[in-house]
Amino acid sequence: MTTSRSCALSGALLIAGGWCGVMWVFLRAVALHLQICWQVVIGKTFMWGALATGWGIPALGLTLALVFSGVSFRFGDTCHINHKNSLADLWIPLLVFAGSTVIIQFATFGYCIKVYLASLADDSNTTNSSGLPSYTNSVRATISPRQAYRRVRRVVELQWRGIAIVLLIIADVIFFAVVFVFMDNKEENVIKSPTKSIDWLECIIKTGGDKNACLPFTKSMIINEATVMSVLLLLSVCTLASLLHNYADNF
Repeated sequence: MTTSRSCALSGALLIAGGWCGVMWVFLRAVALHLQICWQVVIGKTFMWGALATGWGIPALGLTLALVFSGVSFRFGDTCHINHKNSLADLWIPLLVFAGSTVIIQFATFGYCIKVYLASLADDSNTTNSSGLPSYTNSVRATISPRQAYRRVRRVVELQWRGIAIVLLIIADVIFFAVVFVFMDNKEENVIKSPTKSIDWLECIIKTGGDKNACLPFTKSMIINEATVMSVLLLLSVCTLASLLHNYADNF
């Protein structure tokens, strides 16, 4: 990145994109949890706090990654973070926020199930008119299967898109992190044990530097192309899913 401006830019965009994706999904999960579980009305205070957090933490994470690890051409024509200190300044923080998002999301979903089960004993009329059923423990009432279906359907309608998009992006982030951490480890193993690349080096010498002819000898040193391409495809799917989700929310 110190000798190529395009390397520095592409690597920075890749890291910033990962951070922003994780942080905004985390904030969405927090907002959903506050609204459903704690009946908190999301207002300007939360909005400004979310903006500061959603852009501030990725900016800080990007700065730390570039200062303590840096980026270089490690992924075709796109620069990627170097192995040095990458676990501490990128991968572990990303996975911490991703794991927190999963916990918060499942806690929200568990609360919705709890509300639904409690509503089975509710004889009030508010459960048919509110988004989430309110309940009391006074008198146990018998409800029809159709009424129970209406109650659970309202709970699911409030949160199914949010849960789906959060889980999709978080699963992609975890997969992305695992793939590239594993890739880093394989590269480091080759550096520490150069004998693993002897067959490839001999092929390069014999073919006069024809890397395509020597690709079969690299299988033990790198991750296969199909796995890396699957990460890129999943990133594209997550982007499309986010756009469709925002469109559905607006209309």
